[in-house]
Amino acid sequence: MIETPDNAPVQSQPGQLETGLWLCWLSFLGLPLGLLAIGGGPCAGPRNAAGSAILLAVGTIGVGGGLSGIAKILWGIKTASIPLRVAGVLSAAVAGLASLVGGFYLFVGYQSLQVFLRD
Repeated sequence: MIETPDNAPVQSQPGQLETGLWLCWLSFLGLPLGLLAIGGGPCAGPRNAAGSAILLAVGTIGVGGGLSGIAKILWGIKTASIPLRVAGVLSAAVAGLASLVGGFYLFVGYQSLQVFLRD
């Protein structure tokens, strides 16, 4: 339990920051799987409905994992040591990039899946 300046006890969960760090980095490391769905480079696009579904899944992992990792870092950073705070800020920046790329994957996957399901 941690005492605040007004002596009100604050409950903190010890694994909050570490869970956020894992979520941030896993969402970033999962993004290369989306490149498997985009045959021929980032300008080609998915070639079938399975590629679109892979992009949707990877985009969801990138956005969801990144944003929830950032939230967990923000909740747990108050009680962390200085090195963990620095790692948290770096991980939050990486998760922001992963969320941006994941959002792009979601958009491309959604648009291409509509085209493939129309046929």
